[in-house]
Amino acid sequence: MKRHHLLATAAMVLFAAPALSLAQTPTPTAKVTEKGQLAQQDMNFATKAAMSDMFEIQAGKLAQDQAKDKDVKQFGSHMVSDHTKTSDAMKEMAQKKSMTLPTKLDSEHQQKLDKLRGAKGEQFDSAYMQGQVDAHQTAVSLFRDQAQNGKDADLKRFAEQTLPTLEQHLRMARDQRPNVASAGAGAGAATQQGASIEKMMGKDVYGENGKKLGDVADIILDAQSGKATQVILNRGGVLGIGAKQVALDYNLLRTDGDRVVARQVTEDQVKQMAEFKYDDNTVSLGKRNGDHNTGSTGSNANHSGMSGGDAAHGTANSLDSTKPRNPQ
Repeated sequence: MKRHHLLATAAMVLFAAPALSLAQTPTPTAKVTEKGQLAQQDMNFATKAAMSDMFEIQAGKLAQDQAKDKDVKQFGSHMVSDHTKTSDAMKEMAQKKSMTLPTKLDSEHQQKLDKLRGAKGEQFDSAYMQGQVDAHQTAVSLFRDQAQNGKDADLKRFAEQTLPTLEQHLRMARDQRPNVASAGAGAGAATQQGASIEKMMGKDVYGENGKKLGDVADIILDAQSGKATQVILNRGGVLGIGAKQVALDYNLLRTDGDRVVARQVTEDQVKQMAEFKYDDNTVSLGKRNGDHNTGSTGSNANHSGMSGGDAAHGTANSLDSTKPRNPQ
């Protein structure tokens, strides 16, 4: 009887052992997958955002030391302050998510910084403010894309919250640029630009991937300096349906033989842009030359007042629009 009882007990222990072993094996948790396994887009965004912050902080410090214009100095100080905050926020997020962020500038940004370091006075002011327009145009596109298409919820929210600040920076840089551009470039450069923009009229504009974005219908000029600020593209629809005009930052364009190439601009971004609308205060090459058809896009032509635009530039509906799009 005792022997039978012992055998029964042994059998119970034997069959219970696997269950006990399984109970003691830790199962994967969400915390394991949250760290170090971000989507490639999210990692690319974090890396580029961190690089942008580093460049802005270092370039802003140079502006504080080397700029001649007090407003440029003040702008540089503002960039140091704002981008230090976003840099600290990104570093804190990276630590939580086990992300590795760059700790020094890449060769492209280092070359830009070295070039700025070698400029003095008015030349520095002009080069710095022009660089700020380009840098913040890129940053706005980067953060807008992340806000719309990011996979990681925290990084997506970070992009959404930071985007309005970057759009404000871009607007400030564009407003400040004409004030220092003429001093740094001189009258000869202004004359050269005038000849260049005349030749640009009517040319096809392509993205860096070779896809056509539209053709140059008009060029918006700064009311005071007369310098080009935006290029108006005709976006041809099918049988007039979907045709519209949009505005690109002039400084994103470069001539390549008989055509014009837009840097950092994609066909999808152009498609999403709101239609450009002239108002009575808009100064443009087409208007200056007496082209009364400037701005017309068939039945969609609209020369009435803008909503929330900058009258000197003619619109707030270009790629650097300060109206953030709602993330999808």
